Amino acid sequence: MPGTITRHVDRTRDGGLTVVGHVRAPAGTDRCVVLVHGVGSSARAFTRLGDRLVAHGAVHAVDLPGFGASPFLRHDVTIAEHAAAVARYIGEHVLGAGLPVPVVVGHSMGAQVVGQLLADHPGTASTGVLIGPTAEPGSRTIARQAGRLAADAVGERPRTIAVLLVDALVRCTLPYYLAQLHHVVSHRLEDVLPRSTVPVVVVRGARDPVAPERWVEALAAGAPSGRHRTVRGRHHAMDADPAGVAEIVLEAWRAAERPIP
Repeated sequence: MPGTITRHVDRTRDGGLTVVGHVRAPAGTDRCVVLVHGVGSSARAFTRLGDRLVAHGAVHAVDLPGFGASPFLRHDVTIAEHAAAVARYIGEHVLGAGLPVPVVVGHSMGAQVVGQLLADHPGTASTGVLIGPTAEPGSRTIARQAGRLAADAVGERPRTIAVLLVDALVRCTLPYYLAQLHHVVSHRLEDVLPRSTVPVVVVRGARDPVAPERWVEALAAGAPSGRHRTVRGRHHAMDADPAGVAEIVLEAWRAAERPIP
């Protein structure tokens, strides 16, 4: 069993962009997971999932540049720039701390960031887990995505929506949020994911109106060593079914530790 769980905050600054990592780790762990939130959100979106995982390994829940506890930004940041900032964070605070290559989990826009990370920065993830990936072909307008998010909000846990609203409206400026939405609808995850060199698991909640089943299946089919899974809940599946998503991460950890025949 793991020893005492420690908590601390790590920061990586590069080119004016800051990634803030909220870290919980049991003593002596040799596993790590990095959690990447969606647009307008923060590391707080992963509280319940982190609670499930921290007994098994180090949990780094990050705030992307301009979100959460990261400093406000007056300039736009692309998906590729977010991915590069996360890669720098992993290099400094995970690999640089002597931990093995982590499982990297992304939700919603965070799934796009993680997909770009897998393509552009090999060696920073042992497995990519993409939860509720957004903006499949034919839905790439802000109006369409906003409508889906509104439909999803009706069935989400009230606390989930409350945390998201505070993060989007208070901890992130509205102009920055709207600029980031343009990247959500223009990014082509299906083009970058085939460049991954590690396994990819694409996950959706069974009642997610934002990430249709056909889109999740197509992404998994296009990724090397790709597969898809369905868990309980809606778009914020890691909040509705933290045990189901945690098991996917545990499977990825176990696979990475398995000796190669």
